[in-house]
Amino acid sequence: MPLHVRVRFGFCLTLVAASALACGHDSTAPVVTGDDITLSAAQLGSLDSTGGVIVAANPGNPNLKSLVDSTFDVLTAGIQARRLDITTNLTTSSLLFVGIHRVYTHANGTNNFATWTAIGIDDPAHLTTLVEANGFNISGSGAAPSSVSGTIADGSGGVNALFLQVGTGGSVTEWIANGGTASFASDSSATGAACPNFTPTAIVTCTIETMHVHFSATASSGSGGAGARQASLPADVDVPTMRLNYRTP
Repeated sequence: MPLHVRVRFGFCLTLVAASALACGHDSTAPVVTGDDITLSAAQLGSLDSTGGVIVAANPGNPNLKSLVDSTFDVLTAGIQARRLDITTNLTTSSLLFVGIHRVYTHANGTNNFATWTAIGIDDPAHLTTLVEANGFNISGSGAAPSSVSGTIADGSGGVNALFLQVGTGGSVTEWIANGGTASFASDSSATGAACPNFTPTAIVTCTIETMHVHFSATASSGSGGAGARQASLPADVDVPTMRLNYRTP
């Protein structure tokens, strides 16, 4: 089982963010700037509904619920998605990618750590394919690491990947990668612009940054007897990212 270190936003925050988007934009079409897309309120509503169906159909899969929540949270925070061509036998479509970079800084200055999650989805209005790659790195002292790279399923838990295909009624086929490599790097400071639809607190703030990521992941089999799948972004790409900066006791 891959290491997934995720923190779910509060349910009220998600509703507030979604409401803010709905009130600020009446169009059902996404806002497109080059290859970057800001999802409309209608698209976010469709994604949220699909996520609810997926979670309800798979009540015994907490990792799935956390992944669905994370995908919705980063998009409602106002982060744009970037369309990227991915090499995969999951789908023939390009995917919309967003990133989440969580940085944890402890008051005593030790064991600070960071996680990275890059998520690609095919169609937020009719979600059928999702690819996730994630990483974890910790420092003994000083600032949290700003990058991580490694081999998937080498026992360290440093990098991992997961693929999903959504079927009828929210049924999900899941592939946990057991081979490949992944690399993540982010800016070393939290000086980016504030996330548009996020209310900071004394514990957590949100800024926009760029994640630099490449990966090549393979899964020899999937749930329900599904055959092998693979997905890769073989060269570094820049993914729009929500950086969550946590200050803990």
